[in-house]
Amino acid sequence: MNAEEWREWVDCRLCGPGNLRVLFSAQRSGRQVVRCRGCGLVFYDPQPSPAQAAALYSVDYLEDEYPQALAPERVQLAHRRLARIERMTGVGSLLDVGCGRGDFLIAARERGWTVAGLDRSPAAARMSAAAAVPVFEGELTGPRPPGLQPVDVVTLWDVLEHLTDPVAALAALPRWLRSGGLLIVETQNVRSVGAVWMGHRWEQFVEFHLYHFSPATLRVALERAGFEAIRIEPSDRFAPDERGKAPAHGGPRRALAWLRDVIWAMAGCDRFNVMVATARRAAP
Repeated sequence: MNAEEWREWVDCRLCGPGNLRVLFSAQRSGRQVVRCRGCGLVFYDPQPSPAQAAALYSVDYLEDEYPQALAPERVQLAHRRLARIERMTGVGSLLDVGCGRGDFLIAARERGWTVAGLDRSPAAARMSAAAAVPVFEGELTGPRPPGLQPVDVVTLWDVLEHLTDPVAALAALPRWLRSGGLLIVETQNVRSVGAVWMGHRWEQFVEFHLYHFSPATLRVALERAGFEAIRIEPSDRFAPDERGKAPAHGGPRRALAWLRDVIWAMAGCDRFNVMVATARRAAP
């Protein structure tokens, strides 16, 4: 855990100044977690400064998050995701934001896509560039790099929760997409059974996950950013594993977990821990 103090006190990015409820200190990060009483957005408060946030993404972090030994699994997942995308759009131009080692870009290029990556981490940009794919260092809220035209598809795989202002990033996305272009965002679901059940022990409350969306707050942020045809679904439904669903009978422990999930779902929670939102850029 990083013991460095964070001092950037912030308002809700969706609602602005308002009434925040302190929930708890997260077990894994030790950071204070709050929820906006107006919209339900969950986030750390205080937040890291820009320099502190950038320091979270060292070479060591990238080696831990993207171990070379798991590259084949990441590539397989990329191909499953791309197969779904291609059914929606065909093959065209694609920008992957927060591209890490560039595995998704490599898979897309193999399938005929014109690809580019964007990452605010210099270490990540170097890693992706080493794979011979074009990668730009920067953020969505910054200027679009010279020569990079609006693309057909923008993807953010497990990126939104890392941003210091994810709502502003979503609002900036239309200028990276052509009219009618497709946006795909994968992020964890703070209204999942696991999140509500585990509370401060939820595995997603780690140092570098600054914001936590529910399907409702993610939809609001996308609508305000000018997107339409919004669909939100479980991540494993978006890109299902070829092995299919888990066995129906998994012993008493699995049965109890299933019963717990059903009860919490009846109380308004979602049974999926990670969600994928797809949306189209509205015509100007």
